[in-house]
Amino acid sequence: MALSPARLLAAFICVMCLVRVLFHVGEASAGPVTVDSIVLVAALQLQISLPGRRRLSAVLFPVQAVLNYLPLLVEAGSWRAGGSGFVAASALLTVSGPAAWLVLGLIAVVEGAIAVALDRAPVHVYYAVVAPLNLGLMLYGLSRLADLLDHVQRERSELAARAGEVERLRLWRHVQHLVVSSVSAVEHLARRARRQGEAEAVRNQVSRAVAIARKALDRVRSLPPADGPIPFPPRDHDGRIVRLATPILVVTHVLFIGQALFNFAAGEALDPGSGDVGYLALMPVTFALQFWHLAALRAGRRPRGLGWTLVAQGMTIYLPLADGETAALMVSGFFASVVLLCARAPVSWPLCVAICGIAAVEGWLTRSPLLGGYQFCTALATALAVYGLTRLVALVTELRQTRAELVELAALRERLRVGRDVHDLLGRGLTTIVLHGELTLRLLDVDPGRAMGQLDRVTEAARAALSDTARVSAPDQRLSLAAEVESARAVLESAGAAVRIDAVPVPGPAEPVLAVVLREAVTNVLRHSTPDECLVEITVEDGRVRLRVTNDGANDGPAPALTSASDAPGTGLPSLRARLAAIGGELTTTRTGDRFELLARTPVDHEDLTPTR
Repeated sequence: MALSPARLLAAFICVMCLVRVLFHVGEASAGPVTVDSIVLVAALQLQISLPGRRRLSAVLFPVQAVLNYLPLLVEAGSWRAGGSGFVAASALLTVSGPAAWLVLGLIAVVEGAIAVALDRAPVHVYYAVVAPLNLGLMLYGLSRLADLLDHVQRERSELAARAGEVERLRLWRHVQHLVVSSVSAVEHLARRARRQGEAEAVRNQVSRAVAIARKALDRVRSLPPADGPIPFPPRDHDGRIVRLATPILVVTHVLFIGQALFNFAAGEALDPGSGDVGYLALMPVTFALQFWHLAALRAGRRPRGLGWTLVAQGMTIYLPLADGETAALMVSGFFASVVLLCARAPVSWPLCVAICGIAAVEGWLTRSPLLGGYQFCTALATALAVYGLTRLVALVTELRQTRAELVELAALRERLRVGRDVHDLLGRGLTTIVLHGELTLRLLDVDPGRAMGQLDRVTEAARAALSDTARVSAPDQRLSLAAEVESARAVLESAGAAVRIDAVPVPGPAEPVLAVVLREAVTNVLRHSTPDECLVEITVEDGRVRLRVTNDGANDGPAPALTSASDAPGTGLPSLRARLAAIGGELTTTRTGDRFELLARTPVDHEDLTPTR
């Protein structure tokens, strides 16, 4: 949409203000009180109609009504009934419930009564009744639609955020069912095996525990599944927008048709044979094509045979000019709205202005420049109103689709984040369970005492894994690097490695990220090595932190650093690289013989761009 709803609304109000000024100055030689009153009423209308500016509307509405009718008391000779459309719109916006429509009807009755009291012609009495209804409905529709659309747009971020929360909770339930049940089973089997004395019974229990832990480890190293579409909370605003805009569009068109028929009948009564018969005959075709175009656009599709139907609608307006009939130019604003809706952006607005300009030229040449300006502004205001009412309804469909896409995107992002967190937080715990469980099985026959010690480590690892599982559901809980250093020492020493740690405290956003890096590095050591010695070194120099983890005993086969790009996103070393890149860091890995080194570098104070745990 070229104009935002608020700007379109402001433009419509300003153009209609200019229409009223030109009409009163050109037709009634209005004085300064009338002109000033019109401008002030329009200024108050901006405050009452624009979204987010209605806190004082209940106070401004009566002030606006007084200013609107003030010229009737001061400059009654220049007063023209039917110019209270702004007040009619304000009544609908500020008065609540059915009373608003009663006030709208009262305004129309008052305008008609004033026209009769001033002894106006019947055509002017009809105009005095219909004009405020028409303008009031158009302006009310644009104002309410702008409100609703603004509300829907603001809801998008809320819905996206809520979708992320829903997805995290859904995946958390999956993780909880998978990991918590598996680790709890491992812990239960380990305790039961510890109580049993026979080696064969212990072997059976530990074998089952290792199998359960290995299966859970395989599952958490892949992205947690979440099949099916992502639901998002429905909103009733969409239906309200459609229900509101469609009747207003139909009523304004019908009122305009009634005005045209009344003008024709009044002209024939005064001067038989002077009516614009050509225009009257073509008018049904004009509005049939108008509704054809608007119905298709409202449904969100391009009208069939658009080029031909636009040409046909244009001919119904401009063909009567060949016989000198200019009344058809009255509906050029409706034609301009269709062009504005159907033509592409670079040419739509110039074409709209050109169509309104034709009506302006006719008024200028036949009467006066003021009439030309009045006809231009009237056509432009009609085009803006119909364009706004139709386009805003079409935008509801677009926003609904965008909202669903945003929800899907937010849920997918949360799904990837949960998958990454599950891998980073739970991978080492499950790996430790498998490692100690397998070591227990190997020691049962050769050293039962050490086997029981390893069985105790299985229980401890299971409890630690359960504790880590709770972190997945806590978005704001961050890992402590100091705690991870001590945990790394304990895990590696329990695996039989000699551990040397040289670490300094790390402040700022780098700490939780490096904690995750260290945890994954230790997990890789346990998975891909049989280490005799391991070094963990953390230094800070020149505003940069360096974390280095080296170990010997790397197994034959591809190093974990050589993970291919086809691996699942959000797991392993690719996940660590993404985390470090978010805070301006980098990760490198090297392997020389059986020695493997992981080196992470990152600034101390770089802004943390993504949530980490």
